[in-house]
Amino acid sequence: MHLCRSALAAVLLCSGAFAVAGHAKAAHPRSAKLLPITTNSAEARNLFRQAMVNLENLRTEWALAGWRAAAKKDPNFAQAQILVAYLTQDPAEEMAALAAAKKLEPKVTPGERLLIEWLSGVRESRYVPAIAAMNDLLSLYPQDRRLSFLAGRWMILQGRYDHGEMLLEHAIALYPDYPAAINELGYAYAYNGEFNKSIAMMQRYVALQPREPNPQDSYAEILRLSGDFSGALEHYRKALQLDSNFVSSQLGIADTYALMGQEDQARHEYDKAIALADGEGARLQYGLQEAITYVRERRYVEANQAFRALADEAHREGFAHVEADAYRSMAVYDPQVPAAMKDLDLAEKALGDHWVSQSDADEEHAFILGVRAQRALQAADRKTALQAVQQLQAMAASSRSAAVQRSFHAAAGALAMAQGKYTQAVAHLEEDQDNPLSLELLWRALRKTGARDDAAALRSDMAALNEPSLEQAVVDPELRASLSGAAAHP
Repeated sequence: MHLCRSALAAVLLCSGAFAVAGHAKAAHPRSAKLLPITTNSAEARNLFRQAMVNLENLRTEWALAGWRAAAKKDPNFAQAQILVAYLTQDPAEEMAALAAAKKLEPKVTPGERLLIEWLSGVRESRYVPAIAAMNDLLSLYPQDRRLSFLAGRWMILQGRYDHGEMLLEHAIALYPDYPAAINELGYAYAYNGEFNKSIAMMQRYVALQPREPNPQDSYAEILRLSGDFSGALEHYRKALQLDSNFVSSQLGIADTYALMGQEDQARHEYDKAIALADGEGARLQYGLQEAITYVRERRYVEANQAFRALADEAHREGFAHVEADAYRSMAVYDPQVPAAMKDLDLAEKALGDHWVSQSDADEEHAFILGVRAQRALQAADRKTALQAVQQLQAMAASSRSAAVQRSFHAAAGALAMAQGKYTQAVAHLEEDQDNPLSLELLWRALRKTGARDDAAALRSDMAALNEPSLEQAVVDPELRASLSGAAAHP
């Protein structure tokens, strides 16, 4: 497992152990090697440090509990507050922690202010100042391996794998046996299709931390992304032997069975993960994964029942993002376009019913518009599709969000395909190759342009094709096998 806020991989910047330097009167950051931490409580400092260790070992609930406790011991502990905001899946807690961190921002060191500006800017969809703050922070502390790790991890989540690799390799150059960076670098290599390098990284990670479950879990996930499902199951089970409550590995087993087409077994394993989940947000996310198994089986009645139940529960509990996701998911596969459009309307409405961060709202809105465009094209309604693409284009022009950018390119590429503008379609769809549906359209567009060698070369996006996503579930199975070269792993 690598660091992320949720199964949607939406966010994001969960820090590995920053150096704890003590009080506000620490050395000026330009003369210090590591980012200081401002707190007047020794007990809060110790809780913070242990939380960071837990986070680097991907014991995320323990880390979150530590930051909460640190913020309780010292209400002026800004860095603990901002990290709570980024790890929690509870929207109310996120809103309160973000507000607390921003209120405390004037009381901390310049480096910590940059960290808060970076993380809060991303959550509030202010990407340009957020990225500027990140770059300034890296410039102030070029020797802080953990900041390089943070930035590298963020770049991976933005789909900027080459830049992520560079930053993570720098972190490892500063500290060659840095497990968290080695883990993330392995993922960067995998998403770039460099599976031999990725597996070598994971073997190194396992050797560094043989008694921790996450190295086995990450090794399993890389094997799964490469199409080696039996190897993935073996290493997920090794992780659970080290810690029977390591829910990421239980979820990984479920995801792997789902990709193998063993949906009954997958649902059984998802139920185990849901029982282990810590918090309503995690339970809902795992429930979304389980609902996708019915889509793979083309059992749309059962899929609708599962997604609607999750949407209702998410609405009651105030998880607007999950509610919108459930309705949008139904719109992706519903055979009837009018019904799909109604589900998209419900998804839009959900975003206004409860508080949700601006970045989550913007990205979910972009996803909804993308689905609206593609479903309209299936009904030959180019006017509606064009309107959705134009809305996405306007969003993309003012947002640096990778999710918004990719949603625009996916929809614009689909529209260009429908218009017979295949070269234009290729240019757009190449910007969204992590999405199996865009990958499918790109394969078709390349063949239309006569670039059959390029179409055949798309095999590498096995990582996208072996993610247990809804998009992966609805792509034509024969085409999926052709693209991934993974027919041996049905």
